[in-house]
Amino acid sequence: MNKNKKDLLQSASAKKGKADEVCMNRRRFLSKTGTYAVAASAVVLGGGLFAPDSYAAKKIGEKANTTLLKMARDIYPHDTLEDKYYTQVLTPMIQAAATDDKKLSELADGAKSLDQIASQQFGVSYIDIKSEKDRVSVLKQIESSPFFQNIKGALMMGIYNNPDLWPRFGYGGSAWEKGGYINRGYNDIDWI
Repeated sequence: MNKNKKDLLQSASAKKGKADEVCMNRRRFLSKTGTYAVAASAVVLGGGLFAPDSYAAKKIGEKANTTLLKMARDIYPHDTLEDKYYTQVLTPMIQAAATDDKKLSELADGAKSLDQIASQQFGVSYIDIKSEKDRVSVLKQIESSPFFQNIKGALMMGIYNNPDLWPRFGYGGSAWEKGGYINRGYNDIDWI
């Protein structure tokens, strides 16, 4: 009888350890899905970076909101990537702008400057320029500004350092822990 009781206690403690592990995974899952839900709702509802009813969107306006997303896509254009990946990258910047007037002003003024340059050169706002080449010429005029550099830096690290996107770019990830590229990936290169 003592042996059965001991087995029962060990079984119960093993189940408890597994239950704790499941709870941790569930918590992590819920925290991540909450972040992604906010980013996705901003894209679905607003067609831009900010949800249309958010404080930041009301402050900068719907047009500037859409301009920022268009700018992000023009800086690193990947036609096969959905808007959500650009929005995910810029979410921390957006959240900071919602509480920091200086950052919010940087985003709003940056979007205005894009529209002013586009209007001077093409007679339309930045988002209404049809040619990507023409939009890039507008971006080149502000590329030394802190506004442009902050968005470009966030996008570069967020898009190209995202393991979920690596397969879409044909990158298999780090190879050193798997024996290096000589043993993994070197002969798979099809673009040389």
